[in-house]
Amino acid sequence: MDFRCVHVVKEPRGVGGKVCVMGKAGRSKNLSGGFSLVELLVVIGIIAILMGILLPTMENARATSKWVKCASNMRQVGFCLQLYASDNRGWIFPVGPPGANTNGIPTTLGTNVPPHARWPARVPAFDLHPPEQLPYDPAQYFNGSPDPAKFSAEPYTPIILRCPSDNDPPMEYHSYVLNKHLSDKGVRIATRDFGGKKSGEIVVMGEKKPLERDYYMEEEEFDRIVDKYRHGVGRGSNYLFHDGHVDLIEPKEAVLGLDPWDINKKEATSKPTP
Repeated sequence: MDFRCVHVVKEPRGVGGKVCVMGKAGRSKNLSGGFSLVELLVVIGIIAILMGILLPTMENARATSKWVKCASNMRQVGFCLQLYASDNRGWIFPVGPPGANTNGIPTTLGTNVPPHARWPARVPAFDLHPPEQLPYDPAQYFNGSPDPAKFSAEPYTPIILRCPSDNDPPMEYHSYVLNKHLSDKGVRIATRDFGGKKSGEIVVMGEKKPLERDYYMEEEEFDRIVDKYRHGVGRGSNYLFHDGHVDLIEPKEAVLGLDPWDINKKEATSKPTP
């Protein structure tokens, strides 16, 4: 039965009343309305505000995760370089023999040689597993215009040399660049005389710009090669120091075009970016 309520008027006093009529359903009908347009707009506005608050926080958390992983990679590289130094008379990283016109200064082992002969392939602790046979003819390698598909550096580069902030593989599959000032000045793992600076202030490795191919940062090249703000303007970039620690610093010197990687020079050795 359907139980309905209707209004009746009692005569003669005219006072309204209400009676219930039973229908087939046996219960009263109670029709409820949906959300109004105003209520819907309020809910949408609240969601938009929450998203505006949460999205920057999530993005900041992702960026933090990347620079922490990057710092971890650098620490592992630093440990591998310490093992290399212990087996190579204290030299911190591989370099080539002195060139004919370098006044006894070692040459580099970067893009001037094929990938299998570059410095990452010469650090045993990286535990690389390259192809047993070279996938290219070294005699055909030309540094001026290499074929990246034919002379790929990926098999000869450990994954810890790549920063997680590089969404796409960087040039030559590495994100970090060595400070060649150290080998130029004969700095070894046990060196402690840095012209007044401490071991913890001497940069061994930093982050390079993804589109640069270089493996070393040489004199006059700081502004061109080094990525000074890889993890944001407020953070700067990660650096591996001579004492083995890794730090995230904002290179205020770099804004002026200085070369903070040099050991004892006080004047600028690179030009500021316009």
